[in-house]
Amino acid sequence: MVTIVFGLLAAVGWGAPDAVLAQAVRRVGAFPVVFGSITIGALLVAPLALVLDPPDWSERALLLGPLVGILTVVGFQAGFMSFRDGAVSVVAPIIATEGGVAAVLSLAGGEDVNGLILAGLPLAVVGVVLVSRGEGATSRAGVVPAIVAALVWGVILALSAPIAHDLGAGWAFLLVRGSAVAAMLPIALAVGAARAARLEWWRVAIWGVADGMAYFAYVVAADHGPASVAGVLAAQFGTVGAIVAVAFFGETLRRRQVVGIAIVGLAVGIMVAGSG
Repeated sequence: MVTIVFGLLAAVGWGAPDAVLAQAVRRVGAFPVVFGSITIGALLVAPLALVLDPPDWSERALLLGPLVGILTVVGFQAGFMSFRDGAVSVVAPIIATEGGVAAVLSLAGGEDVNGLILAGLPLAVVGVVLVSRGEGATSRAGVVPAIVAALVWGVILALSAPIAHDLGAGWAFLLVRGSAVAAMLPIALAVGAARAARLEWWRVAIWGVADGMAYFAYVVAADHGPASVAGVLAAQFGTVGAIVAVAFFGETLRRRQVVGIAIVGLAVGIMVAGSG
């Protein structure tokens, strides 16, 4: 039950503010939003270090934590580029296939993954193809970086689970996001990312708080396991993001794109059932 509740909380945290995120990225660029939001989220959770018992630092966690931190920056950069160039209602469901990627990686790592999860992956691919085949450049824009983001985030979700198992959810979050901030800092100072992020400070802050809470919720879910369940549930953010984009962001879709989004949602739902 903990895995289900916190996995869905992660989906809401990552999906609900997608339209606000897209507006910020389109105004100041991807990297300033990446830097500002990750830093805000890390600072939000940093006080946990004062109350948590020191963990038993494992070699695995110390190797994977910085790696996942760097991948977090890469994954967000690719995802935010897709939001900059494409429609939220198109790219969010594509990125949401990260849950299937994470499930496959968990299976390869020895976790027992239900066959329904594997059955949902081909459907997700079909849905992505339909979503990316809208008429004109606007509907196809952002598809390639969204696919890159889905692959990278699948790895992030899969590798976050063993870190959480070794350190607990709180220290896993602090290690991963602290490493991400450290990796970004030299570049951010060189390009003035903080100054640019301040131009859209309230949108960056909304996303930073929501993302920090969402990733922490995901780490809690993955710590309780299985990671494949946590990843697939968190991937429901694509459905949340698409609904918010159409309802509040004024985006419109062609019929086959609607079908594609529905198929992606069906695929994620099948994988959730297989995780059940």
